Amino acid sequence: MVSVSTVQFDESFPSQVERVRREITERFIRAHKVLQDRERDLLAELQHLLDDYPGEGIEEEKKQMVASKELLSALKENTRKDVLDQSVALMDERIKELESKLERVRLTYKNVGLEWDELLEKKLGETGRLRLNPRKNKTPNYKNVSQPVEVFGRHSTKDKSSGVFCYPARIAIDPVTNYIYICDNGWDRVQVFNSFYDFVFLFDHKMGGPAGICIAQDKVYVTQYCSCCMNVYSMRGQLLHSVGGKGKNELEFDCPSGINISIDKNSIYIAELHNNRVQCLNLNLSFNSFIPDIYGARDVKLTSTEVVVLCISDPCLIIYNYAHQSIRHMMITKGEGKLVIHPVCLFVDESGNILITDFEAHCVCVFSHEGELIHKIGKEGQQRGEFIQPAGICINQEGRLLVSSENPNHAIQIF
Repeated sequence: MVSVSTVQFDESFPSQVERVRREITERFIRAHKVLQDRERDLLAELQHLLDDYPGEGIEEEKKQMVASKELLSALKENTRKDVLDQSVALMDERIKELESKLERVRLTYKNVGLEWDELLEKKLGETGRLRLNPRKNKTPNYKNVSQPVEVFGRHSTKDKSSGVFCYPARIAIDPVTNYIYICDNGWDRVQVFNSFYDFVFLFDHKMGGPAGICIAQDKVYVTQYCSCCMNVYSMRGQLLHSVGGKGKNELEFDCPSGINISIDKNSIYIAELHNNRVQCLNLNLSFNSFIPDIYGARDVKLTSTEVVVLCISDPCLIIYNYAHQSIRHMMITKGEGKLVIHPVCLFVDESGNILITDFEAHCVCVFSHEGELIHKIGKEGQQRGEFIQPAGICINQEGRLLVSSENPNHAIQIF
């Protein structure tokens, strides 16, 4: 006779399913990161190959070398043959080196999965310092943006559970893992979601009104609106450094909000709402300079040539060069021709288009680089594609637009 024993489960079936789902997701994310790391290494190798040559171009130098070799060969009869032979041999080596380099570039492109086309061939022929950044954010067709493709999170002033927000503010995306970092201003925390929009973790460190957020060099930089400081965290939320305190002097802040970082220019730019300025720090967190006299500075974004500042004055957008000289103003907020009412956050896409969240009009305004209104996304409401006081805005690497708002049904919408 076979006895049957009763099996006791330590966990319920739903929790088992959730545990297995979580393990599969974590394994997938780890595997995905390994592939991303490999791709990043290949891209770095490719960039090194391109940057290593500072001259007029691989093909161009090759042509010059061949021409010089032919000229020297023609002079052999009129001068020392041994010296000319040595020069010709050196040129032969350089030509082979250039051919090998060009072949390595082609091969690396193939390994990364990038298309090798005639335009790229032409660029390599014309200039050696071709800047490569295949991870640049794509530019959406804003006129076709209406309904979100995904939503997550919700808004509540009572519920402090994971995935629930009380005034979700600015958004940043980790370019390596595609994790989404969101300032949860009302609950004084940063919440992190994976690329599937599932909640992953919270920053444990107690904050004082996280308002602005930026990711650079595997660190997360967060401005603290109420604490009047800027904190630097690890990617997992461990506090590494803090700078600031309330005041008007260097390395002091009053309601710091938007933040942006330029690694190339060794600079951190922080918009200070009540100090009416943008404060510029070096990456080592030492003081660099001020951009003064910006009434109600709310946000700042950096391009390769410009510092774009959003403020509550009229007009609300001021564009500077990196010498901090004002280039132009645009975006009327008052009167008959007003384009925005209550600007909060700013994003500049790869094409130079300027996106602004309008807290009072409950929409996202999209402008060309010259200030022409392209499109308005959303309106007041609680349905998909509608907003309640939108704030944070960014575009991910797939060209998806992310907008945070106090919509109780879905705090974050992806278009």
